[in-house]
Amino acid sequence: RGMFCAISGAAPARPVVTPRGVLYERSLIVKAIEERGECPVTKESLSVDDLIELKAQKWVNPRPEATMSVPGLLSAFHNEWDALMLETHTLRKELQTTRQELSHALYQHDAACRVIARLMKERDDARDALANAKGSAKRSAAGDAEPESKKVKAGLPAAVVAKMNDVQKELSSGRKKREISSELATMGDISAYEAKVTQAVHKTSPAGINAVAIKAGDDNVIATAGNDHTVAIFDKVSSQRVQQLSGHSKKVLDVKFVGDNVLSCGADKVVKLWGADGSEIATFGDHTGDVTSVSVHPSNSYFVSTSTDKTWGFHDLTTSSCITLVNDDTDSAITCANFHPDGVILGAGTKDSVVKLWDAKDARKLLQLDGHASEITGLSFSENGYYLASAAKDGVKIWDLRKSKLVHEIECAGAQGVAFDHSGSYIATGGHNASVYQVKGKWELVKEFEVKKAVKAVAFGGDARSLVVASADHNLRIFA
Repeated sequence: RGMFCAISGAAPARPVVTPRGVLYERSLIVKAIEERGECPVTKESLSVDDLIELKAQKWVNPRPEATMSVPGLLSAFHNEWDALMLETHTLRKELQTTRQELSHALYQHDAACRVIARLMKERDDARDALANAKGSAKRSAAGDAEPESKKVKAGLPAAVVAKMNDVQKELSSGRKKREISSELATMGDISAYEAKVTQAVHKTSPAGINAVAIKAGDDNVIATAGNDHTVAIFDKVSSQRVQQLSGHSKKVLDVKFVGDNVLSCGADKVVKLWGADGSEIATFGDHTGDVTSVSVHPSNSYFVSTSTDKTWGFHDLTTSSCITLVNDDTDSAITCANFHPDGVILGAGTKDSVVKLWDAKDARKLLQLDGHASEITGLSFSENGYYLASAAKDGVKIWDLRKSKLVHEIECAGAQGVAFDHSGSYIATGGHNASVYQVKGKWELVKEFEVKKAVKAVAFGGDARSLVVASADHNLRIFA
């Protein structure tokens, strides 16, 4: 039979009984005794010590009457469902509010980024203006001491000409005896090349790599010229950028190695010589327009620079001076240049789509090659000196210098880069993608390498065992 508390009328959790046999819930009777000191039922005096504990089996409290029928259960379920829907609605409102706050925060962040970008552009413009002002002041000071007409002249000093002749004889005699390396990559090797390195070496804004150079004798060291005003030195072994040379105030347009040193030029109208430790050794500020390219003489003692000011300059690295500036004979901006392997002939490309060959010793034009329909973007001589490849947006043309005529054309839309490998067995082109062709025979396509953005420059590693590609994004790619 069930037992019920005389106070609450419910089954007690801790039942106790008085000497008179009245059943209570212990907590309730203890409270009543503390307040009145008597039994609520018999009204007799009662203390806590008089209570007798009962041991009873535990039982489960009966369900509420509302849930003991089907309609009651349905009503309970309906109430729980309503509570759940209300909670879901509340959460959705909170989610919407959070989304609005996030959207507002993102808008503020975007506005802040635009303000920062505008301020950085104003800062860069101010720096460029300051650099140009300093350059103009230096050129004005130099002009006061030495008239500009003294520099713009043809011909080189006798000692320089004699050294160039000696280098030409040495290289020509050695080239006839040179044999093609047994380690030269075969067409099958090149066709199996895959992207081994894709590494960001410049900033994403402004993105773009304009030129690439591989160090002679160590093709693990690569230099790149970027639109972010810097030159990056990349180590192929560690696949990391090991140096970043900062000093140009505008985009860097070309880069070359001079032994262990690096030569760079840019849209800030100057050429800079950097040491192997990254220090700036010298600055050449002889041009009045963007310096579009540099080419190092085989002796590593001299270099030539070209500019949109329609001149090319011959410089002495030992004295860090410009020996002579030569005006283009058709008064056209010079976009690129490259020394012939013997170091006497200079090939130059112009904005008016003409390729010109100059005798670098006396600044005399030897030959003009017409055929392109747009400005020349790249030049490369084959190692044997027989062929000259020129790149323009209308494609790549191969000229036989022995016959002074066009011998082959390579379809390459938007071509900006071209390079022979050291053996003269292969030629690489860069346009929408990078491609390698065999030189001998039918100029057969060996492989085309897909690149996400336009290719700006290409270069072969030793024995054509790798192809280095610079493109309009900030990544350097190496296929091997």
